[in-house]
Formats: sequence, C-alpha cells, structure tokens
Amino acid sequence: MWERRVGLLGLSLATVLAAAACGSSGAPATAGGTSLEKTNLTVAALPIVDDAPLFLAIRKGYFRQQGLTVTPKIIAQSTLALPDLLHGSVDIVGGGNYVSYFGGQAKGTFDLRVLVAGAACRPGSFGVVAMPSSHITSAAGLAGKTIAVNLTSNIQTLMTNVQLKAAGVSPSSVKYVAIPFPDMDTALKAGRVSTISAVEPFLSGAETAGARQVVSDCADATASLPLSGYFATAAWTQKYPRTAAAFQRAMAKAQAWANSDPAAVRQILPTYTKITSAAAQAIHLETYPASTDAAQLQRVATLMRSGGLLAKPFSVQSMIFR
Repeated sequence: MWERRVGLLGLSLATVLAAAACGSSGAPATAGGTSLEKTNLTVAALPIVDDAPLFLAIRKGYFRQQGLTVTPKIIAQSTLALPDLLHGSVDIVGGGNYVSYFGGQAKGTFDLRVLVAGAACRPGSFGVVAMPSSHITSAAGLAGKTIAVNLTSNIQTLMTNVQLKAAGVSPSSVKYVAIPFPDMDTALKAGRVSTISAVEPFLSGAETAGARQVVSDCADATASLPLSGYFATAAWTQKYPRTAAAFQRAMAKAQAWANSDPAAVRQILPTYTKITSAAAQAIHLETYPASTDAAQLQRVATLMRSGGLLAKPFSVQSMIFR
C-alpha cells in the first residue's frame, strides 16, 4: 500500500488537503454519543481507483459525522507504508493488496487487522496490456515474456498466474519485474518490458497510449476477487477500538456511495491521481464492498495457498476487525 516517486504522481495535494480540511474540520469528539479515543487520523493511500471511497468520505463529510479528521498521505506502493504503520506515524493503510498483507501475517512478520474492504475486481478493470507491435494477444503469448507489476508476489502476480495456468502456460516461464504504477507506461513504450499488469487509472492510460488488454485478470476463478483493503495494526485497534469502528462506519457509507454513483468516483479521481477529468470518464471502475465478507477474503488466501504463496492453509477470519 513509500514516498520515493511522489513527484511523478502528478497529485494535486493542495486539492486533497483542502478537501480534507473542508470535509473533516470542526468534528465533534464523539460519534453516536460515545467518546472516541483518537480523532485525528493519517491514512496512507494509493493513487488508484481502489481508494476513491476514502476521498469521497472526506469530501462528503462522512468522517466528520463520526467525529474524525482524516488526512490522506499519498504513497506509491502499499507495503512501503508498513514501517510508518508499525511505528505509528500512519494510522491506517488504504489500498493494501491482500496477498502481500496476508502473506506477512501468515509468516508472523506483523499482526494486522482488516478494517474495511477496499475494492473487488470487475471484468476489464484489471489486466495485462501489451503494445500491438508485441503480437501478444492472449495469455498463451505471455510464455517467456517480462511483465511489470507494482510489487512481486502480490495480488497482480497471483491473479496473472491463475490466468496463465488456465491457458496452459507455466508461471515459471514468466519474469515479473517490479515497477511503480506511474512508471509502467513509459517502460512498456520503451520496450523495457513486454507487458504490464495494470490497474486503473494506469490501465486506461496505457490503452490511450496505444496498448491493448491481452488478459483480463478478473475472469473465471478470479472473477470479482477482492483486491485491496484498509489495514491497521492489531495493537492500534486494541488501543482505539471506538475510533476504528467510527472509521468503519464512515467508510461503509462511502463504499456504498461509490457503488451507487460511478459519476462521483470519476469526479473524485483527478483530486488525488494525475488522471484528467476527461480521462476519468473512460476508466474501468471496480466494485466497492460496503462490508467485509470473510468468505470472499478467504478466496484470496485459498488461491495463495494453491499458488505457492502460503506455506500452509491460512484463515483470514482472525484478521477482520469487528
């Protein structure tokens, strides 16, 4: 779910922070008549569509209604925020891909809780794209090729490997290279990689530049697969349980709003990504679960186990904050 490429993100931080101040200032210290342990939160967020509900919640005052003031901190990769999360300079990480976080939890690297479900994939919203000159048209054509991913051994590699196996291609024949999302399009056009595994708004950006989607990572066994969530440490939720619950309530409203009003998502995207208002109209949107479904999250862990990313079965139930 770190700041090394912020300059390339083209973010309008002034707009974001102004929205935060507008949506969260003057917040009461209580929510539902119950005093909160902490009212000012820093949330690390990625410049991708997964985190649109966070910025909608700020703009629409959902956090303020719960007694919270939320300040977003834009990051380039979700796992790079882990040191800040573990040391307490960041309260919550948004857009954290489940594969990396479940893997670290299973190994005992950290002890985290899923506060809110972030995004789930929808056909066309997440996939592998290539330039026409590569002559790659399907998963079968990826054998022996190089694929750029934001992180290795993450949700991108997991879902692409599922599609490779379905096409009879050995994942070991593919070389994954870690490249931050904002740099993928340049690497693809320069020929440094054969293909890129992209999410929005970077997927549409690559397509606009002439690339075409050759594999949908959201199909068959991975259809509607949960992609990302909002994480806090177990210690943080134990120390601030009412604050965590207030954050959940605000985000549940924002997730539901994002699902019911795609236009609102497209409108908020330019405030925290480099995508233009015009380009936002053409992106492929994901779905935003309003609640955390353990059975759906378990699908990710099950695929991780079968894909060799978990040494033994792992239950996600204990990670979900209630």
